[in-house]
Amino acid sequence: MEQDAGQPGAIAPHRISGARLGIGLLQGLMAWCLLELAPSYSVLDGQRHEAPTWAQLHPAVFATLALWTAFIPVIALVELSRMRSRRLVVYLVAVAAGLAALVGYDLWRMPLESTLWQGSAVRIWPSADLAFCAGFGLFIINQLLEHRTQGFRLFTNYAAHFEDGWMRGFQLVLSLIFTLLVGAVLELGKGLFDLIHVEWFGHMIEHNWFRSPVLAMAFAGSVHLTDIRPVLLRGMRTLGLTLLSWLLPLVVVLGCGFLVALLFTGLSPLWSTRFAAWILLWAVTVTLLYLNAAYNDGDPAHRPVVALRWTGRVAGPMMLVLAVLAAYAIGLRVGQHGWTPQRVRSAAVALVAVVYGGGYTWATLSNGPWLRPLERVNVVASLLILAILIALFSPLADPARLSVDSQMARLSAAEVSADQFDYQFLHFDAGRYGADALASLAHSKKADVAQRARLALATKERSFQIKGEVDPATTEPALSHVSTFPAGSKLPSDFVAGNIETDRNDFSVPGCLRNGQACDIVLWKGGLQGSPLLIVLPKLPENRSAPAMAAVAPKPVYGRRDDGKWVQVGQINRLDCPATLDDLRGGRARSVAPAYSDLQVGDVRLRFTPIETAETRCPAPIPGPAKPRHSDARAPSHMGPAFGSPGAM
Repeated sequence: MEQDAGQPGAIAPHRISGARLGIGLLQGLMAWCLLELAPSYSVLDGQRHEAPTWAQLHPAVFATLALWTAFIPVIALVELSRMRSRRLVVYLVAVAAGLAALVGYDLWRMPLESTLWQGSAVRIWPSADLAFCAGFGLFIINQLLEHRTQGFRLFTNYAAHFEDGWMRGFQLVLSLIFTLLVGAVLELGKGLFDLIHVEWFGHMIEHNWFRSPVLAMAFAGSVHLTDIRPVLLRGMRTLGLTLLSWLLPLVVVLGCGFLVALLFTGLSPLWSTRFAAWILLWAVTVTLLYLNAAYNDGDPAHRPVVALRWTGRVAGPMMLVLAVLAAYAIGLRVGQHGWTPQRVRSAAVALVAVVYGGGYTWATLSNGPWLRPLERVNVVASLLILAILIALFSPLADPARLSVDSQMARLSAAEVSADQFDYQFLHFDAGRYGADALASLAHSKKADVAQRARLALATKERSFQIKGEVDPATTEPALSHVSTFPAGSKLPSDFVAGNIETDRNDFSVPGCLRNGQACDIVLWKGGLQGSPLLIVLPKLPENRSAPAMAAVAPKPVYGRRDDGKWVQVGQINRLDCPATLDDLRGGRARSVAPAYSDLQVGDVRLRFTPIETAETRCPAPIPGPAKPRHSDARAPSHMGPAFGSPGAM
């Protein structure tokens, strides 16, 4: 990583330090400006009346500037001493144009904040997936271009590929660590000044106008220090690679042991985990990292010891088998439930894993120096990764578009019924493609599909559910799956007619009063003048375990107000005892006077709340014949196979 100042047009070495600090200062100032332009809140809920900020009026420009600020100065920092000025400017302009195109599509496909398609603020930041993958892709592009700048062809001088790639990776990681340490030292200084009640320093470092430029310049300074002292960095890299390479035998032994165990257990236990593909792909990734650390730059002088060479020959076929198993798991899930964004991304990773595994197996079986074909495989795989990233973040293979097309085709072909289709996925997780598809379903010729789609469109927040699982009850009418108790009881007609003061998007209201979720309602003649009260007992579907606090949560009680509206008038606690619930549903309950009276102080009534005692807890079961249960009228579970289940991918 020595500086290449001999190229015509390169910046003189004595000017590089100042140029890098200047770039860091500009990056920090730009970050400060963006943070000042960004709104301090993320959701406009109708109760706020603040005027939209500049960032919200120009979201594409703001998001593009944010991504430029994150990556373009970093490229300039690391390439300042290696690339001629004119070529560097052309390179940065090309990167800026590419990032702008990616950001434009990213905001077009998901223009609103979070996953809420309606009633939320305009999204001004690029997605986290785009930011991460853009950084990863730019790292690959930068190293390939730097290799070409040095006069090498794509598949020649693998040692230079390895040297530049790993050194650059270590340099960036160390620079980030140094920047974090600078931030920690500033916080330490704040603590020291606070001890003597000098608060100006603490107030100063809390402001973005100070913190952003200082941290950006710290990063730039660290890049420069590691660049002019390559020997120190190379020593740290060598130590790191040595430690990583000795983890290769451990991961190979564990991986091969796992594959041998599969011969005896079969694949059923693996698929039952419902997240097998990701674990298998992580195993391939870790093996890939350790094997490349052991191979190093391919120089025979750096060839590892015999133990590492033997495990390296086993690692390739093991990676291939694990990658094929992961791809098979994804294929099974897609065949059962269609594509989802997660499965599209998993399939892309599996494709890269199969290429690496197949290429490394070929390297294992080839004659010649130890694993020499691995070098060509690494270069080809890097190009494949770039192509896949471009496809995933463009209309070519957008996970949301592919998933929406897949699920709509399954619904059209009756592979999934109208009540089992995940309308919430279209509404909340598929961006513009999902919103357009859901709007089209709202005008479907199939009445059931159209009704459920319209109900989904009217929903502003996702109902509670296991991530990725369908909850058909959310697209069914309120009170459609309610069981009434005692047996034979009927709900008041005005209550059934919807004369309830509630909001479909108010999650403090039981789900069965907002949509088709199942619940029990107990009629209790405990109101004034004998008017009925309704105790609502929400139920979780059978395939979902109840949270620990759900059983002891107070149960709402609804009564008729003077104007005829049904509203929540109170709540009942301690309905977590199974025997108590059975008695309540069976009508074996009576009204009793409170043990303690309330206090009337002037015009204020002070409520008395007794402390829980042993008598108020669940009684111990009494030996003898069990009491008959009156729960035969409970609504059946409506949860079925879900296309979005995060199962064995």
